[in-house]
Amino acid sequence: MTHYDVIVYGLVCLDVIWRVPHLPPLGRAVRIQEERKVIGGEAANTAIALSRWGVRVALLGNALGDDDEGRLLRSLLARDAPGVDAHFLGTAPDTDTLVPVLVATPDGQKTIFGRDRTRLRFPVLSPELARSAAVFTADGSAGSAGERACEVASRVGMFVIVTNYSEDLVGGTRAAISVVSADDVEAGNSPAEWTTFAGGLRDRCGATVILTCGERGCFLAERNGRREEARHFPACAAPRMVDSTGAGDVFRAGLIYGRLHGWDLQDTIRFSSAAAALGCGEMGGWAGVRPIPEILAFQRVASTYG
Repeated sequence: MTHYDVIVYGLVCLDVIWRVPHLPPLGRAVRIQEERKVIGGEAANTAIALSRWGVRVALLGNALGDDDEGRLLRSLLARDAPGVDAHFLGTAPDTDTLVPVLVATPDGQKTIFGRDRTRLRFPVLSPELARSAAVFTADGSAGSAGERACEVASRVGMFVIVTNYSEDLVGGTRAAISVVSADDVEAGNSPAEWTTFAGGLRDRCGATVILTCGERGCFLAERNGRREEARHFPACAAPRMVDSTGAGDVFRAGLIYGRLHGWDLQDTIRFSSAAAALGCGEMGGWAGVRPIPEILAFQRVASTYG
């Protein structure tokens, strides 16, 4: 069997991005300045970032529809992500390819309009495939199928990183690192509350926790047996803010890259923050991914948000 460095499991979709000058008031119109159709989804964004850094990646995502959107997405994967092994993506004739609309404003923020994800079909991770890679990562979009895949990955000894999953999944040995967005949990609104939340989640689940808080940086609560207070890492300021789509996915890719190269976790977080900041310089969740030397150079001189 082909050997990979990483198996990325989760959401794959066709993003439709509308670039607009501003969001209109209720009942008013706004002109779309630009429209793009690009590869999207948390798993796809992370896989493409890793592949651009020379990592061998297998992408296991939800089945695509037997429709024009699915065919377009496959052609885009072949053209724009040749380093990602996407042959595991199945086709389900009785489903539609997921096509969310992302409305991006000049400040780099986005508003997302999407369909229900509960009907998505995700593949089974076989132990044989799991044994072919060192790291497994899954995002919360995969739901219970992702939980089962994490269990398989953990049983065969893979290093498991999950994003926005339940405490039940993270508990025990099923996940080594859990990355959680403060936007998706009741973590409070202040650094003191975020510090407490990250440490409490680590103590309940037994995994290293990274709580991401956008421009406010992230909070690391390491699983090291000492139950230390979570440590704050400021976010790098994006030198060019075009679109923040996928910043968290690139951040996760940075964590995986550092793990594969044996970096200290704190150094890895600083690298991940720099990679995510640079990634905001282009439209879409992966177009702004920069080469490793450029990220390292930026990391040395990057300013941080106050």
